[in-house]
Amino acid sequence: MPNAHNKLTLEQAAGIWGKTDVRSLLAESAIAIGAGTPTDAGVSWTLDTTVETPITMGGGVPDPGTLPAADLQKALSNAVLDTPEETLRYGGVLGFEGLREELAKRWSAIDGVTLNLDNFITSNGSAGGISNICDAFIEPGDVVIIEAPSFSGSIRTIRGHMAEIVPVSIDEEGVLVDEAAVIIKQLQDAGKRVKLFYTIADFHNPTGVTMSTRRREALIDLCARNQILIMEDAAYADIYFGEAPPPSLYGLANGQGILKVGTFSKPIATGLRIGWIQGREDFIDALGRVKYDMGNSPVLLRALGEYLEKKLLDKHLETMRPLYKDKCEALCESLEKYCSQYVRFVKPDGGFFLWVECIGPKAREVMEQAALLGLIFPVGANFFLEQEKDDTSHIRLAFSTASVDELRRVGPLMREAFVRALGES
Repeated sequence: MPNAHNKLTLEQAAGIWGKTDVRSLLAESAIAIGAGTPTDAGVSWTLDTTVETPITMGGGVPDPGTLPAADLQKALSNAVLDTPEETLRYGGVLGFEGLREELAKRWSAIDGVTLNLDNFITSNGSAGGISNICDAFIEPGDVVIIEAPSFSGSIRTIRGHMAEIVPVSIDEEGVLVDEAAVIIKQLQDAGKRVKLFYTIADFHNPTGVTMSTRRREALIDLCARNQILIMEDAAYADIYFGEAPPPSLYGLANGQGILKVGTFSKPIATGLRIGWIQGREDFIDALGRVKYDMGNSPVLLRALGEYLEKKLLDKHLETMRPLYKDKCEALCESLEKYCSQYVRFVKPDGGFFLWVECIGPKAREVMEQAALLGLIFPVGANFFLEQEKDDTSHIRLAFSTASVDELRRVGPLMREAFVRALGES
């Protein structure tokens, strides 16, 4: 390498960088999160298969044939043409007031609390909201409690903020609050600060479980006693098949000690990349102070404000809920008919996912054989902190994207995958 007094040629400079391994420059947080998987970003899982048109059940993505393109196109056009000088410039970190006012109206009615626009800040989907909360409240070494299993993308985000992540088990009623209480005491006795409790209370990803009201109240009580902020991920709260889920944690607690994260990705379209955080005004102010991206697109925010104002979201959901119910039932019936000796599962009341326990072979073996047959899905290990160490028996099937006819074909394909994995063919 030339000495410090000699000017480098452009070729020499390029040569130095050409030999540089990016890993030598990475921040500690970037190293901590690792490479990740497609499920971390919510995109479809992919595996090698010779089948030309496989049935893909990898990502939690809305039904592609029912996207409200015409309504969105009109709202986007109105946003640009009606108020171009306001729409086509920076909009601030909190987000367009009109959309936040509509969010306040909608969630005041649903959560049974009084909200105004200052109780909301917009984000880059729910993932951006979770990252914003971690930016504001997590310091390296703080403890964040999560459910086991949980959404892999959120695990990755929290890990990237250098928090210590501690899992708590869940069952058919949601998080085991008594277990959480024991773990919290152990952590506090060890001198650790438990800062956040991350939960997906409605139609959990990946298990589909909905937390009972009893557990919700117990969790609020536990976290209040220990001054642990609850981060309530409500991405799927609108996607129910029959009755609405129990009152949100935010509603039950009247907004105290809860930051609720929502998104338009699941009820409308993932490509919108717009979400929000709902919280007490001083918490929202704190979130705004650590948001350095100059805010979300005013074009999209204004369009979505009109979409809500005209009640188009509720109209769209009235169409989507029965469709997703039919899809879920088609999948469950197919598995029950063809795979009853190989699988166990509990049918969810909403959301996009079916959590399936494999009886006999390991889940990864079933996944690999299914891929060869043209059926693509991730193993459940992806949704645990230690992955294969924590779980080898579950798979997650996303039924939102596949058609009803495709979902009826899942049972026979899955049966053949089990037969091959067990060496019975």
